[in-house]
Amino acid sequence: MGNLPQINPVEIARLQARLAELEELVRALQMGEADALVIDGPRGPLIYTLRGAEHPYRVLVETMNEGALTLLADGTILYCNGKFAEMVGLPQDQLTGRSLLDLIAPADRLLCAELLSAGAAGSSKGPITLQAVDGSQRPAQISLRALQDETEANMCAVVTDLSGPQAVAAQLRAAFAEKQLLLREVHHRVKNNLQIVSSLLRLQAENISDERVSAAVQDSQNRIRALALVHEQLYRSESLAHIDIGEYLQSIATSVWRSLSMRGSPIRLASEVSHGISINIDQAIALGLIVTELVSNSVKHAFPHGTKDGTISLRLHKDGNALRVEVADNGVGMPAQVNAGGGSLGMQLVHGLCRQIGAALQFGDGPGTTVIIRVPLGKAEAP
Repeated sequence: MGNLPQINPVEIARLQARLAELEELVRALQMGEADALVIDGPRGPLIYTLRGAEHPYRVLVETMNEGALTLLADGTILYCNGKFAEMVGLPQDQLTGRSLLDLIAPADRLLCAELLSAGAAGSSKGPITLQAVDGSQRPAQISLRALQDETEANMCAVVTDLSGPQAVAAQLRAAFAEKQLLLREVHHRVKNNLQIVSSLLRLQAENISDERVSAAVQDSQNRIRALALVHEQLYRSESLAHIDIGEYLQSIATSVWRSLSMRGSPIRLASEVSHGISINIDQAIALGLIVTELVSNSVKHAFPHGTKDGTISLRLHKDGNALRVEVADNGVGMPAQVNAGGGSLGMQLVHGLCRQIGAALQFGDGPGTTVIIRVPLGKAEAP
């Protein structure tokens, strides 16, 4: 003890003052009260601004549109910003020390506890339902990340309020469903009105003694029925923009064949169509009218003397990059001038409608008549 150096009381006082100064500095740093540090360097004093580096982040956290928190591993809230306090309907000072789990809807608390455990170990993210003090609930997304270097908080959290986007999405879904319902009702009414017109034409045709006039009225009736079938299928379909062309054309061909064939007629209709090929309503109407005219011509003109094995065939399938529709019969064949675009009003309609939808029209070799329509897949697409 006698060999210990003697310390000047003045030096002791200076060291005690320096120690007090350092303790105050540490306290100020811990409390976030220090604005800057002044450190003596080889070229003079250097100023390190602390508040200048930290302040923008504090402002960002307090003004961000998401809730921000620091938490212990068990979910105890050490800090939250104003947005999170707004979400749960409590002042910020009343949330410190409270468990996050108390602010979660009971059904989601187990899930939130699992997210907290995973977040404290690294990171986690998932949906939760916040429950405010008034009992109201709102859907949210929470993202958690561990704070490895912190002495107190175990993790930080960002909570995104989903009630706004979900409400907008729900409104959009409701508006879309309402418009779909209205469109279906429109298709239903149009179909009913067209069927009424078709029925009136049928009644008119029955009272016409001139066979040529009666046949013309019946042709108009079949064309209107083709339009009505489009709207009927759209009314029954899940899609209001596209139609299954195979099902539609098969219905058209069957309807025309039944309306024009005499009872007990030996003429047979054979269909071979691929289903699940969708096209839009404009293309469907054009093809429906084309098939109406072709089947009608076959029934009325292909078998003038009667036959025991008369067959009309409808085929539809994809062929490479095109939709291929074929109407054929084993009858007497079609005059050459009809192939060139002349002849009856019906065949003039066929040529005009093919041009309208960009389809290629081709007549096959005999015997009988074969008409092939090819529509590019850009015009008709399979789902």
